[in-house]
Amino acid sequence: MEKISPVEQLILRSRRLPWVLIGVTLAILAGTILFATLQLRAKIREQIAGRDGEVLDAVAFEHLAADMPETEIELLGPLTDPDNQLSVVLKTSRLKGVVAARLFDANGKFTRAFPPNVRDAALDPQHLPALRNLKPASHFYRAVRSSSLFVSEVETVPDAERTLPLLEVNVPLHTGADRQLLGIAQFVIEGYSIAAEFSQLDRHLARQALVAFLVGGGTLILTSFWAFRRLRGAHLLLAERTRSLLQANQALALAAKTSAVGAITSHLIHGLKNPLSGLQNLVASLASADADSPEADWQQAIVATRRMQGLITQVVNVLREEEGSAQFQITQAELAEIVVSKVHPLSLETGVRLVTQVNGGAALPNRTANLVALILVNLVQNAMQATPRGRSVTLLLFDSAENLVCEVRDEGPGFPDTLANNLFSPCKSTKEGGSGIGLAISKQLANHLGAALELRSHSPTGCVFALTVPANIDLEKSKRASSPLIC
Repeated sequence: MEKISPVEQLILRSRRLPWVLIGVTLAILAGTILFATLQLRAKIREQIAGRDGEVLDAVAFEHLAADMPETEIELLGPLTDPDNQLSVVLKTSRLKGVVAARLFDANGKFTRAFPPNVRDAALDPQHLPALRNLKPASHFYRAVRSSSLFVSEVETVPDAERTLPLLEVNVPLHTGADRQLLGIAQFVIEGYSIAAEFSQLDRHLARQALVAFLVGGGTLILTSFWAFRRLRGAHLLLAERTRSLLQANQALALAAKTSAVGAITSHLIHGLKNPLSGLQNLVASLASADADSPEADWQQAIVATRRMQGLITQVVNVLREEEGSAQFQITQAELAEIVVSKVHPLSLETGVRLVTQVNGGAALPNRTANLVALILVNLVQNAMQATPRGRSVTLLLFDSAENLVCEVRDEGPGFPDTLANNLFSPCKSTKEGGSGIGLAISKQLANHLGAALELRSHSPTGCVFALTVPANIDLEKSKRASSPLIC
């Protein structure tokens, strides 16, 4: 079964995600509207209930402040007298049709009630702070039993258990001169009209909340569907581009793999060409009737055969190590020893001495070091073939910044300027039996590693080739870089 990519999994989840998010959003919107509606409802109800309190407070203050000689009930004695206060309360209650009235002193203690059958009651302590600041306080009761308000002589009266809405209005009594609280008048008013206003208010707020929810919810649904449709289109486009990139990466990996394998094969062919050419010349000389020294010719054939076998073994070992899972570091000294062991037979054959100098502690992953060794072996072999017998070739390894620099110096005649300009391109070789592709193969291998191969200097007294390899290549990066070599 084909593995589902993370992008495709996200697309599958996105089909259910819009409904979940829309449901959560609508729930949050409904909760917000409900909370705001309840807060507004409580505030408006408080204002409606407080409206009668403000009216009664103004009327009571007017009666206390006016001259009372021609009124039906004259004040006898100071205003602090509860009887005088009760007369003011009675005059005020006539204007509003109050069903009952209670009188409290400045500390909220019950003193009088009218009519006489009104039950005693305690003042709500929550209203005292506002009353002491000479502000009225009101409270609406949706259903109150008549028996809890009036004392009935006959307990079996049917109206005793009747319930009715009541508005309780507490008004501070004061003269206004010294703004001192003299007492508290409590008016109990029938609340049918206020209950009707509250019902109308609730219906109005419910309609407004419903309209707000429908408009807001509809806008959110349309916006969410539009946004998720665009998002799903982007996900589909991303999935398509991801598949295209995967196919392109596979194609690039295949091309890199083919290129690297071709480079190693070219290296093998290049290494075998010269020994085969020597064997061909040997056979030709043996076929000649006037061969001078057949023993030396046979010795040359043995050396050439060993070179071919060594090259084949070297390439096979590189491929085998690339296919394995072992990963380790190779130091500069170990890399130099590998190169010396590979070119030692040619050093004996050409009479050119190889001198190695290691001045650094950088190490390379084994897979990277194997390809670096192939390049250095080719460079050293070219240098030995260009250096006269009795002289030396120098292999220098040292650190430079974050790079490992490998220099191969010979004491040969150098390159012509026309050849030096196209040195790393396949060309016609000037060496006997050469193919002209050795440096081109080395350059290709260096590019595969992310390294740089260049001819640093050349003169009639010798040439210097430099291979610069990044020294911070870790094992995982080396594995990715060399993975195309596995086939």
